[in-house]
Amino acid sequence: MATSKEFTKEVLDAFGARNVRVRPMFGEYGIYCEDKFVGVICDNTLFLKVTEPGESFAPSLDKASPYPGAKEHLVIPVEKFSDAEWMHELLDLTWAALPVPKPKKKP
Repeated sequence: MATSKEFTKEVLDAFGARNVRVRPMFGEYGIYCEDKFVGVICDNTLFLKVTEPGESFAPSLDKASPYPGAKEHLVIPVEKFSDAEWMHELLDLTWAALPVPKPKKKP
C-alpha cells in the first residue's frame, strides 16, 4: 500500500511551522528538516531515524524497518500527531543529533 498525499499532509501539519518538507522517494516519501534527512513515510506510517536523544525522550516507541533492508526507525503513532509540543521536541532532538549533510560535488 502506497502512502496517500493526505497522510503526508497530516505529517506536515503535525510538525507545524517547522522547516519540514517531504520529497517523493522510491514510491514513498523522505522527510527533511532544514536539509537534514530525518525520516521516511512508508505505507501511511511515519518513521523517524533512531538517535540516542530521540530514544531517551520517547523510550516507549516501537522500532521497525520502513522497508526491507532498511535500518530500524522509530515508529510514530498517529495519535501523537495532535500533540504539537511532543512532535516538535522529538523532531528537534532527532535533528540536532544527526550530522550535517555533506555538500554535493559540482560536476
